[in-house]
Amino acid sequence: MRFSDLRKLKEEPRRPAPEKKAMTPAPSPVQVEPPPAAAPALASVQAPAAEVSGQAEPAPSKPDLRRRQPGPRLMNSQEPLTASPASAVTFSEHEPRAREVYSRLLDQAGAFLKAADQPYCEKYEAVAAACGLVSETLKTNPALLGFTAYSTADDYLRGHTANTVVLALAMGVQAGLEPAELRLLGFCAMAHDIGMTEYSSLYNSETRLGDDEFAEMALHAEAGAAKLDRIVDLDYKIKERARRIVLQTHERADGSGYPDHASDEDIDPLAQLIAIADTYEAMTHPRAWRGPIAPPDAVKELIEKEGRGFNAGAVKLLISVLSIFPPGSLVRLSTGETARVLAVNRGSLTRPLVEKLLDPHYEPAAPVRLDLLAHPLLTIERTTGLDEVALHNPKYAAKLELARWWVEW
Repeated sequence: MRFSDLRKLKEEPRRPAPEKKAMTPAPSPVQVEPPPAAAPALASVQAPAAEVSGQAEPAPSKPDLRRRQPGPRLMNSQEPLTASPASAVTFSEHEPRAREVYSRLLDQAGAFLKAADQPYCEKYEAVAAACGLVSETLKTNPALLGFTAYSTADDYLRGHTANTVVLALAMGVQAGLEPAELRLLGFCAMAHDIGMTEYSSLYNSETRLGDDEFAEMALHAEAGAAKLDRIVDLDYKIKERARRIVLQTHERADGSGYPDHASDEDIDPLAQLIAIADTYEAMTHPRAWRGPIAPPDAVKELIEKEGRGFNAGAVKLLISVLSIFPPGSLVRLSTGETARVLAVNRGSLTRPLVEKLLDPHYEPAAPVRLDLLAHPLLTIERTTGLDEVALHNPKYAAKLELARWWVEW
């Protein structure tokens, strides 16, 4: 779907937004309950809570990279995931708070992209505070990551930026990064495409870019790194590393990226996390010239690029956060029903929390949520997509398509 096609679907009934509630601390894998209509949701990333400070951090030390361990030296990146104890907090109770945090992040992303085009701006502290809220919410709220399934129709770059922040921070939290590293990771994820605003005619093109056009747009990496000098409240102690990270988010482990064709051991570990978050987000969301790739297919493609496009540590962290059926995936259950994945169970890559959408005949089903870990006889047989749903129930497929867009009518 192109942005211009949204108007055609504007008359479809709009689901009411859930009522906002106060944030409830300390979730875990969620209890299952009949849900309200709501946006897709995501995996809980458990970690101890930390204070979020608005003060500038001292320069974090760069992790040592060695050839014997090609991935970023990130704590816990290779540890097996374990299920957390049950909680009295239900999944739907987390959704209003997750929506609120995501909405704030979108606003911050839009404001930052505009401010970065000014000669001078004072945005580092505001961005760092917003990213701190996201990282703390990811530790306690299993619904937030699922909101990255949204796209923004007014300008794709706003939603892409916010989604990349959430995905990168989820990996950073899972890796056990220190607060100063998380703070820098979030800021650089927010800044990774600020140079793109100078090439809006290219990234909004409705046809695939040619070689010359792509080469021109690739200059946005250097433009974005240069724009960091305009941010007057960016602490000089971390500015040089931030510039390096922003410059390297489009480099690849095999040297095939840009602008400097840096290879694995030369790429900053935080840049490696932002790079795979940026790529996964771009693959699973529509652009003006193409539709999205299904999340499971995107994960499979990134796994196949391990050691070539992306290093092993970054790929493993992405899988540990998203599993092989990321939230937002449409799947076909062993009962023949179609369901949407809501959240990852940290003890299993293949048995997530799902919400039934359609019966075996592709007719709307009662919206029941099921934790597949608690239903061992019910399995995911295969992934599916909007194209398959559209063949059997075009009207329902159109509603699912519309639900991807973050719009306020």
